[in-house]
Amino acid sequence: MLRRAILAGLLLCLAAPLPAGAQDALPLQELQSRYAALEGLRASFTQVTASEFADDSSQIDGTVLLSKNKYRVETPTQTVVTNGTTTWIYAPADSQVVVNDADAEASTLTPQTFLTTAPEKYDLASTRSSSRDDAPHEVLSLAAANASARFKEATLWVRRSDRIVTRLRAVDRNGSILDLRLRDIRVNPRLNENAFSFAAPEGVEVVNLRADSTE
Repeated sequence: MLRRAILAGLLLCLAAPLPAGAQDALPLQELQSRYAALEGLRASFTQVTASEFADDSSQIDGTVLLSKNKYRVETPTQTVVTNGTTTWIYAPADSQVVVNDADAEASTLTPQTFLTTAPEKYDLASTRSSSRDDAPHEVLSLAAANASARFKEATLWVRRSDRIVTRLRAVDRNGSILDLRLRDIRVNPRLNENAFSFAAPEGVEVVNLRADSTE
């Protein structure tokens, strides 16, 4: 589903600073430990989803706010919010909010769960230098290390000046391509205490799928 592809890409792409001056082989363990020190990230994004086996593609723009295993993704068609325990998916066109337990093993991945397991699931295949938006970048190519990896390959563009991931391109095992490009990136922004919760607008149906729901 497009929704899952959008979230997967966004949440994998939370900025993961590299060790200062790192331009050779990048151990994923370094990304893992550096990510743990981040408080959050705010950005606008454009994502294109396509297929290796078809010519059609789709594009969507939106904003994302991330903090550890919490996130808020807003697009013209939906808002998805999680506080790490509960997830809300609001679709204005359907006048409905679906509330569910946050699932670390679901196809919608959080940065925390991805980076926690990345060293076991992906190998660094190669690195190269490049430029994106007139800024020097290091490009990291990853390959699936085993069958537990969701993507068979992925490429990260890491901006040298502040060691931020500005683009992610990933191909899953079904040939679906996700190309995510972040802009207007702010690292460790001031966070509103209500950013990672959601209150249903008046008149909107609430569908509660949580395990402990009595509704």
